Amino acid sequence: MSTALIFLSEGCEETEAVTTIDLLTRAGIAVTYASITENPAVLCSRGVVILAQKTMSQVKEQLFDVVILPGGVKGAENFRDSPSVIEKLKQTQQANKLVAAICATPAMVLQHHNLFPDAYMTGYPTTKSAFRLWRDERVYYDKPNQIITSQGPATSIDFALKIIEVLLGKSTAAEVASGLVLPNGILNYTD
Repeated sequence: MSTALIFLSEGCEETEAVTTIDLLTRAGIAVTYASITENPAVLCSRGVVILAQKTMSQVKEQLFDVVILPGGVKGAENFRDSPSVIEKLKQTQQANKLVAAICATPAMVLQHHNLFPDAYMTGYPTTKSAFRLWRDERVYYDKPNQIITSQGPATSIDFALKIIEVLLGKSTAAEVASGLVLPNGILNYTD
C-alpha cells in the first residue's frame, strides 16, 4: 500500500490540505496528516482547525512514498522555518520518493532552500519570479526530480489526482476522478 505524509502547520491552506487528504484516501493510499509541532490542533489560514493524527516527532523517522506540503503564506513560512520539515524533505528526496507542494510552498520552501535546483515547477502565480524553471500549468510533475507542484486552492483536485496517478497509475486516478463531477479544465484521466 502506498503511503503519504501531509504536513500541517499554523496558517496552512485548509482547502489544499483537506482536498488532498480526501482524494488520496479515496484512492486507497494510507494517508497520515501530521502537525509540524507537538500540538496536534492546527489553526489553518481561514480559521478552520484540523486535528492532526500525528505530530512531527511521531513521523520524523518514517519513510513515506510522498511527502506533501499544502500552501498558505503563513503555513509556507512555518514549513520554511522548520529544520525538521526541511530535513524530512531532504530525506524523502534522497530516498528517491515523491515530494509534492502547492500554492506558496514551492516558492517559499522548495525554492528558498534550493531543494530541487534542476526541477521545473509551478506555484501560486504571483510567486513566479522566485523560480528559475517555471511551468505555467495547474499542476506539473517533474519526473526526473520526483516533484509535483500546483498553483493554489482551486487546483487542489488536479494536485491530488496527479499524486494518485504517479503513485498508483492512471486508472486509479480515473476511478477517483469519476466520482467527483469534475468541471471542464480538470484532467479526468479517461481521455
